[in-house]
Amino acid sequence: MKSSAVLFLESLARPLLICHAIAAAVLVGATTHHLLWCRHYLWGRYGQVKAERRFATICALTFVATFIAGNLLYPTYKVRVRAEYFDNSPAIAEEVKARAAQHAIVGVAPTPETSVVASLSPIARMFDIKEHWVALGCAASVALWILSRKLHPKDDRRVLPLYVGLSMVQCGTAWFGAVVGLVTASYRSVGGPV
Repeated sequence: MKSSAVLFLESLARPLLICHAIAAAVLVGATTHHLLWCRHYLWGRYGQVKAERRFATICALTFVATFIAGNLLYPTYKVRVRAEYFDNSPAIAEEVKARAAQHAIVGVAPTPETSVVASLSPIARMFDIKEHWVALGCAASVALWILSRKLHPKDDRRVLPLYVGLSMVQCGTAWFGAVVGLVTASYRSVGGPV
């Protein structure tokens, strides 16, 4: 029997997924922007430190918010997407049959993708790997925000490799998480078919 908390979260899965996607879009833009600001530091130009620090704050806040929203969605994903579909070959086979029947009804030739029953476990494993990387990115984002306030490269140039490295990690993991999330949702989102 499901707990009331899980049922409550499952009833909010679609709106939460939309909020998660919007936060992820802001995150990708902010981390990319932050990394672009940091490139100036490589040449010793520190004219826009205030703006760059603002982006460090935006990155940390949106990374944490996106991470929390994703973790609230995770139980629903685990049941409605992973267990009921990705790791369930009969469910995939049934969907392939249903799509083939619909193609025949509307007179559309089936695509090679819809005529082959394939396992979607690799997509699920890729999603699990992404979860670990975005946790690392979230930690890097918070560390970068703290560093931007306590020991900025303009104050001590020796911290520059760490600073730019953390910015690269937060940006790379944000992009990786967004792309893998979109790939996963392109097969099945948390709500499943309507």
